[in-house]
Parts: sequence; structure tokens; C-alpha cells
Amino acid sequence: MSAAETMSAALRSMTYREQVPPCADGSDRWTSEDYTQRAETIPLCVGCSLLARCAQYATELKASFGVWAGIDRTPTTRKGKAA
Repeated sequence: MSAAETMSAALRSMTYREQVPPCADGSDRWTSEDYTQRAETIPLCVGCSLLARCAQYATELKASFGVWAGIDRTPTTRKGKAA
């Protein structure tokens, strides 16, 4: 399973009151190697009903790549590299 699929499945399982988070679209842009694609997803997290739960899950998961709760957790050394 790809990182995008893992993220999507995890957040779909956290869906609350049938509100599907924007990142559950199955797109790989949240975990893209291209930092500009990841940066475009950050504003989509604003207002998400799962923001706090996403941040908690990312911390528990020790996520070290991709956008979680509006934060790009990709190491700085990889952020400047575009695919």
C-alpha cells in the first residue's frame, strides 16, 4: 500500500459524522515527492473537522513524510526536491 493509500485509509477510518476529509480523495498529492504539490494541499486542511485527530494520529504514527493536519512533515532535505 502506498503512503497516499495508507493516509487515505487512516483518515477515512477517522471520519466523523460522515464528513470526509479532503485528503481522503485517494490522491497522492498529500504525499507527493513534489513539494509544490504538497504545499498546495496545506490550505485544504483549514477547517477540517478531523484536524486535531489527524495531528494526533500523525504523532502516534511518527509520520515523517507528507502533509498531516496542515503541516508538511517531510524532512527539510527532501522538501526542496521536486519529482
